Parts: sequence; structure tokens; C-alpha cells
Amino acid sequence: MRFIRISQEELQKIIRLYESVMSHACHGLFYREGETLGKEIAKMAGEDKENFLETAGRLIKGRGWVDEISFMDDKVIAKGSFEAKEGLEDPSCHRLRGMVHAILEEHTGKKLVCIEEKCLSIGDPYCEFIMREMEGS
Repeated sequence: MRFIRISQEELQKIIRLYESVMSHACHGLFYREGETLGKEIAKMAGEDKENFLETAGRLIKGRGWVDEISFMDDKVIAKGSFEAKEGLEDPSCHRLRGMVHAILEEHTGKKLVCIEEKCLSIGDPYCEFIMREMEGS
């Protein structure tokens, strides 16, 4: 498998480009990109079922999306998110949210909702994703 590398600055320019064309509607696309990446990471982590979440975390970190990540029962804490940009009004780690969502759905076998409650972009010390089981599932 081959990988590419882009800088944080390049990613922020790409985000601004999409936002200039689609406004905040592009955030859903970024989230779906993250889900796609998360499903692939989950597939790789599934080879080590006993340590699934730890392996998934190492893969996310190894790909440069975070400096640190911790999966818990109902939340995920990420430090040093690649997507974060200081001074924003809203959480901005849409791809990372999609990744952790896909990984935890695979791990739990449940339909989940994932909300970014805290974000480096809005001045929090880390990003925190809250997981809730989808109602009616």
C-alpha cells in the first residue's frame, strides 16, 4: 500500500478551497472521507482483535492524524489533531471524527453518533469525541 504526505498548511488550504465553494456543507464530505479511512483502519486493526482499539489508535497516530489518541467506552480523546487550526469558532476535526466513528462502530457492532465536544481549534487543550448509541437502532 502506498501513502502520500501533505502538510498541515496544504490541508488547511484545501479546506478553505472547499469552504469557499460549498461553505460548511463540505464538512460532511470531510467526515465521510474520515469514515472511509476509518473503515480501512478498522479492517487492519481487526487482524489483532484482542488489541483492536490500541492497534487502531497506533494506525491513526502512525498516519500522522494525531500525536496521541485514547479510546474509552463512550469517548475518544485526541491530542495534536492534524486538522485543528487555532482561532476557529466551531470544532474542525471532521475527518478524525469520521475515523473514530467508523472504528468504534466496527468495534461495538452498534450504530453510533459521534460528536466533537472539545477541539483544539476552539481553544480546548485536546479534541474529545463523545459516542452515543443511535436511537431506534
